[in-house]
This record gives sequence, structure tokens and C-alpha cells, in this order.
Amino acid sequence: MRVSLNWLKEYVDIDIPAKDLAERLTMSGLEVEALEPLGQSLQDVLVAKILSIKRHPGADRLFICRMDMGDGEVPVVCSAPNLTTGAKVPMALPGTRLPGGTIVEESQIRGERSVGMLLAEDEMGLTDDHTGIMILPGDLSPGAKVPEVVPLEDWVLDISITPNRPDCACVMGVAREIAALTGQKLRHTETKIVEGNTLIGDLTHVTLVDPEGCPRYAAGMIQGVELQPSPFWMRYRLHASGVRSINNVVDVTNYVLLEVGQPLHAFDYDRLRENRIVVKRAEDGEIFSTLDGQSHTLDREILMICDGERSVAVAGIMGGLNSEIFAGSTNVLVESAYFDPITIRRGSKKLGLSTEASYRFERGIDIEGVITALRRALMLIHQLAGGEIIKGVIDNYPKPFSPPVIDMRIDKTNDFLGTALSQDTIVGYLTALELHVETVEPNLIRVMPPPYRVDITREIDLMEEVARLEGYDRILVTSPHIRPSDEGDMPGLLLGDKMREIMVGLGFTEIITYSFIPPDSAAFLGAGEDSPLQSYVKLLNPLSLDQSVMRTSLVPGLLETIRTNVLHGERDLKLFEWGKVFIHSEKEELPREETFLGAIITGLSDQKAWYREEREVDFYDLKGAVQALLTALGLDGFLFKRDNTPPHYHPEVSSQIHLSDTVIGHVGQIMPKVMKNYDMESVVAYVFEVDIKTLLERMPDRKAFEPYARFPAVFRDISLIVRRGVASAEVEEIIKSEGGELIEAVNLYDFYEGGKIDPSEKALTFRVCYRSKKGTLDGQEINRLHETIVNQIRQKTGGRLREG
Repeated sequence: MRVSLNWLKEYVDIDIPAKDLAERLTMSGLEVEALEPLGQSLQDVLVAKILSIKRHPGADRLFICRMDMGDGEVPVVCSAPNLTTGAKVPMALPGTRLPGGTIVEESQIRGERSVGMLLAEDEMGLTDDHTGIMILPGDLSPGAKVPEVVPLEDWVLDISITPNRPDCACVMGVAREIAALTGQKLRHTETKIVEGNTLIGDLTHVTLVDPEGCPRYAAGMIQGVELQPSPFWMRYRLHASGVRSINNVVDVTNYVLLEVGQPLHAFDYDRLRENRIVVKRAEDGEIFSTLDGQSHTLDREILMICDGERSVAVAGIMGGLNSEIFAGSTNVLVESAYFDPITIRRGSKKLGLSTEASYRFERGIDIEGVITALRRALMLIHQLAGGEIIKGVIDNYPKPFSPPVIDMRIDKTNDFLGTALSQDTIVGYLTALELHVETVEPNLIRVMPPPYRVDITREIDLMEEVARLEGYDRILVTSPHIRPSDEGDMPGLLLGDKMREIMVGLGFTEIITYSFIPPDSAAFLGAGEDSPLQSYVKLLNPLSLDQSVMRTSLVPGLLETIRTNVLHGERDLKLFEWGKVFIHSEKEELPREETFLGAIITGLSDQKAWYREEREVDFYDLKGAVQALLTALGLDGFLFKRDNTPPHYHPEVSSQIHLSDTVIGHVGQIMPKVMKNYDMESVVAYVFEVDIKTLLERMPDRKAFEPYARFPAVFRDISLIVRRGVASAEVEEIIKSEGGELIEAVNLYDFYEGGKIDPSEKALTFRVCYRSKKGTLDGQEINRLHETIVNQIRQKTGGRLREG
């Protein structure tokens, strides 16, 4: 949420720098993500008076203005439609740098000299209005610096509001926090109105068919308004808050929403059939067009605002095209209501509509502030659009709010927080937040939170408020009294920590992706209908369609992360994730949860340098990472076999990972068609997945120290020609099997195809390390064993020794 510092100062005195204020708010739980200066780069913009205006001789739409700068006159060529003689306007002389980065220069425009530039509001970064030159107050002196005579300089605090604090999603809410943090007094909004003689009950009435979905609905009216652009001060504040200005009536509803957190809606009274409001559920299959021009199919879960014959708004979310304020509107009915948060949240998700109003209604607003916001809106509409405020308001409130009563123990609070605060201090903190506090006895107080503090329901919530105002940085760090457990850490947790450490050491970066994925993710991976990847757990109340099922693989999250990085120009990536997948089972009520480690690499392995050429990552980079990972875990005897792999792996560039004759995972290239499904046709990615449960079952209970070799090794090479279908792992397994304990290591160090070798064959060269733990090996014994191994390779693979 974006909040103007000058707007905040209307309701609380702030005498500390904006940077310090942002720090204090952040430390109290309202994180200020950014602090943006507004109107603070206009020191070189001066007040100028238009002395004369004449048409440009060489252009029909241009004018030549003679400008009084206080110390002289200069000509300026301008095309603004609102130029008038005698007007005071902002002007930038040559050399001035505007907020957008433009540098003003003296120029010749169609043969006429132009010294400087007359500025519109958007060119100064004040609003988004570019309909004409900004007109300044007439009493300003030419030559004065605009920021010194017009209060334009401001700071915008971009605050991250947590879901449990909807009370802070408005200027008044943030001002209340500042007042409590700084010890200042909070000033409330003005709501004084002058009403006419006509009673509202004679013009309209409201029927609540569904009081559960709408516990309170209020309405007020104003007749004879004149629609026009809002004044600069309102457009300036709306723009600073990220809201587009529309007209003075609609702008007031948005302004009050930002100011006090109460969403409002303005209806054209004359377009309401039977001039009345009915709050009820939609009909199944009903079609409704919202203000954004979109048509929606409704059902009984959607709460609607209707007139005497039809729906006119989706309650708490968005109004309809059939009752919007338009250029001919003169009579306005203003809605101010409280809607059930669950009802609005379900409706918003079902329709795929999220608005400023629904954001607040979903989290809970101040049910007692409905009338205050309504009167504030009527007052501002009357000030900006004229008209007559109809006497009285309609207020359907069948079940008035009853505040919760919470007992709070002072000693319990101090024990929990690790503080030694007095009862008076705690009472002072809570009172500063406008909570009603009664002292019951020396160690007990009774608190009634106001209705806008929907997050305070228990004693522990009050303790959190005390901690926030005391300051987390002022609470001493203490160690809790916890008796050590007799049980050791879970093997899975220990393995996870170890594997993360190894992966980071291998140059990978850990990511954490959502467990919720789109339902078409498995299809994107090429999985068939009977694939386990399609065994989704469907969410009953998903955040969105793209997060409506639980993941059955880590690969979609890895690919989405790669895609996001590629879109931002980053292609050289080594990422991994440790997480659970969820497999639906028809036989079990709960899904099967399985933990996996997944990793992905793309882009360059080596950047180009003076001593090397650049190199793209390949299958062997990731296979080597898997080997390094398993070796670092103390495992051996693992093999890579080309066999059945999941559909998203390239069949020619992938393999299963075997440990003790069991498949523990897969490694390989992602299929090009899968990359195309993720809009990454030009990207080549390699991925591996390891099943942690299967891996754990084969982990050794302990690592034993292997003594250093006492006796020398003997090395022999075997250079073979075999069929292309014979895997090197198959030959390696024969060597180890036949050599037994005397084989210390087997290394494939050369591979060759083509040339004089038949296309159906390939050449492999292995270096075999022989070593005995009992003594020095006899040369003839090794030669006999080596010959036996070669013969076995010939028999089992059909290969032959390579000549030359």
C-alpha cells in the first residue's frame, strides 16, 4: 500500500525524518518496502505568468506565449489547450532536468524561438493528467520556485500490509500506528454535513434478503451534483496512492476508501429501477457485466446488489455497467456496507476479480465505521460537486457489533515476552492503540478491542501489541528453558541439511517454490492420463486456477523458475529444491507425501575468457553433480543406466540412477517439446530428481574410516570396440565383478566414434586400478586376472580389443 507522508500529517504530527519513520514502522510490524520521493526534483521549476498568446505562424495547433519570469520576459512555444492570458503556470528553463529524466533545452520550433517549457502535472510527476498546463494559484509571484510556494514535496511510503492487519490498509490506520509509536495524538476525519429538507426514506429504501452475507448496509443520497475533474489536491493524493482519477464523485469514493479503509460505491440513482436497493444472492447461471466491461456467469455463492428488477453490482467487488456514474449523472446514491469476508473472498476467487474493495472486505473492515465513512463521502461530494445532501441515511444493521472481552495477565505477559514492564506501561501501550482498557486488579486488565482490529481475539494477540510498541529491538534475547530430547534428530532432516550443504558447495542455489501448481502441469511434462504425475490432490478453495492442485513433481516449479529468470535475461542457472510432492490415492483419505531433491541447470558452464572458450552445460555436468553428491554422502556402488525414464526426459540423453540395484532417481535433458510448452524453445535444460525415502533406506548407518593404502597400485588399460548399444556402465560392472576385491577403481577416460570405426560401433578405453590390502601384487597374477577380465568382456558384450 502506498501512503503519502503529507496525507498522514493531516491526522498525526510527525516530527521525525521520513527515513526514521519508515524504520520505526518496519520494526513495529508494518514493513516499509520502499520510500519514494515525490515532487522533490522540481527546485528549478519556476512560476511564470502568461503575458500574451498568439498563434504560431507555421502550425495551427501551436501557440507562442510571452512569459513573465520576474526578472525578464521570454518566448515559449506551447500546444496546451487551456492557455489563458494572465494565468500563473510552472515553467522549466533550459538546463532543467524533469522527474522523467528529460532535460529542457532552448530550441527553434517551426522557425520560432522557444526558451523553456510550460509543464503539465504528469511532466512534473505529480499526477497522470496531461490534458493541459498546470494552473497555479493566481497570487504567486513570477520567478518564485514552485516547490517553495506550492506544497508539492512529499514522500510516499510503500508499506507491505500483512493479511491480519486490514486496519492498516488506509491512511487513518497507518496514522493510528504512528501516533501510538511516537506518543502523538490522533486527529480523526471531519464528517460535518449540511442536509436538506427531503427525507431519504421518501426517495429510496434498502432490503437485506441475506443479512449473513451483508450484516450491515448503509446508504446516503445527494442530488444535483455536477460531474467534473477533481481538484489538484485530490488527484495528487490518488496518484501518489496508485489510483487513477476519474471524476469528482467517483474519486471521492476512492479517496475515502484510501483514507479510512471503508470501500464505497456510487450509483446513479436515476438508473436504479424502482429507486431502491436489494441485497441478495445471484441466480444460478445469471450473466452480469461489471465496470471493466467483462461478462461473468454467476451462481448462488455470489452476493449481489440489486435494484427493484436486476443486479447492479457484485457486492464488495465491483459495480455494474448498468448503474455506473456517467457524464449525465446528477443524483447519486452512495453505498457504505460491511460484507462477510468469507462470502467476498469466495466470490472474488470464483470470478477472478480482485479489487481495492474486495482486498479490504476479504480481510475484514470496521463494521462500526460504515456511517462515518458515508458521511465523510457525502461531505466531500458536496464540497467538490455541489448538490444537496438528502436528510438522513439508511442504516440496515440487524445485529449490532459486540466487542470481544479479553482478560490479560501482566505477569504472564512479561514471562512470555521476557520483559519486566509495569502494568501502567502496558495499559499505556494498549490505550495508545485506541483499545478500551479496564483495570480489574493489580495483575489483571480487561481489554475490549475496537471492531477494526479483527486480528485481536486472544490474550496472546494483546501480548504481541505490547511487544510491537515496546520495540522488538528493546526486548532482551533470552534462551528458553527446554529439556534436551532423548531422541536424536530425524534422519530425513539430517540428510536434508547435508544434501543442501553439498549442493551449495557444487555451485547450486536453493529455491523454494509453491506446492500449488496449475492442473495442466503434468500434461506440459508429457504425462499420460494414467501417469502418477496426473494423480493430483485438488484444492477445495484454491487461490487461483494456476494454484489449484498439489504438485506431483518438483520439475514444474524448477521450470517455472527457469522461465522467470530467462524472461529477465538470466540464462546461466544452477538451481535445486528440496521439497515434498503429493500423490492422490483412491484407497487412502490422505495423499501420499514423498520428499524429493530436484536440480536443474541451463546456459553456460564456462564463460568465455582469454584462456578458454565458452561452453554450454551438458548432460555430463549434471551427471557429475549427482556423482559428487552421492560420493559426498558416503555412498558407492551407484550406477547410471539408460532405461525407462519419465516422459519429460529425453530418451537419448537421460538415465536412471541406481543404488544397490534400486532406482533412486533420474537424470537427463528435458524434452524440447516440454521446454516449448513453457515458452523456452531456445533453452536447453538438464534436470535430476532423487527420491529421498528410497535413498534413506540404502544409506549406511555410519561412515567407517577407510585406512590409507599401504601397498602400491598396478594400472592396466583396456581399449575395446563394442556395439553402440553396449553401455559403458555394463563393461564397468563386468570389470568390477570379475576383479573382485583387487579392483580399487575403474575409470572410462576415452570414448571415440566415427573415423575408421564402423558406425554401429564405438571405442571405449578404461583404466583399471588394481590394489591389494594384504600385500604387493605379483605382476604375473595381475596379468592373468586382467586377461580373464578381457575375455569376460568379449563373451558378454561381443566386443573386441582395439588394435593400434
